[in-house]
Amino acid sequence: MALTTLWYWIGAAGMAVGAAPPLRRLVVDPSRRRHYAVLALVPAIAALAYAAMALGVGRVATPSGSLLLPRYVDWLLTTPLLVLYLGMLADPGRSVYAALVGVDVVIIGAGIVAGALPNSTGWIAFAVGSLGYLGLLYLLLSVLPERARLSSDRVYADFTKLRNLTVVLWTLYPVVWLLSPLGVGLLQTSTEALVVTYLDLISKVGFVVIALNGQLSVAPTDADDGGDAESISSYS
Repeated sequence: MALTTLWYWIGAAGMAVGAAPPLRRLVVDPSRRRHYAVLALVPAIAALAYAAMALGVGRVATPSGSLLLPRYVDWLLTTPLLVLYLGMLADPGRSVYAALVGVDVVIIGAGIVAGALPNSTGWIAFAVGSLGYLGLLYLLLSVLPERARLSSDRVYADFTKLRNLTVVLWTLYPVVWLLSPLGVGLLQTSTEALVVTYLDLISKVGFVVIALNGQLSVAPTDADDGGDAESISSYS
């Protein structure tokens, strides 16, 4: 348990560090404040969730093991924000974003149910979540690019990198869950904590780093307040 707590504190510290650059840019560059706000919120929320897990807050005993509610609250809040940022780049329209978020919530909800219920019922929930994830992959890999209105080659390149990072890493989460104590139990609790913390840091802080290094992937004509407001209007 001490080793597990250590990984959670490392996760909290790493997420806090990851939130600092977009927060700084939020202050010095208000012209893209919505982009920076989204990028800052993702690791900031995760940092709070990891601190809660390190302190033992929100740990619920289930027939299969311990369910960490802060982890799922983190995912329920941050994964739609990551999708929102992709949507701000691609501008596919509100319906596509709503579909992405809806499927995402179903997947995470299925994960909570699968961990909370006995194995026989839990595996049904896991199967539902897996089918939902196939739908999410279809939306990310097919529908989102088809509906995208990318303003430049640079935006296209940054969108593709961020989308591919998200797809690859998010695909690993169900595998880890399957091997975890809540699944078939091949991973110890401390090992699961290490792997999920590593995945979270890359999928969130890595996403932020790529987005910032890509100059937030917005066209020069969208760099003022008016363009920024237009780019997010479809999702508000």
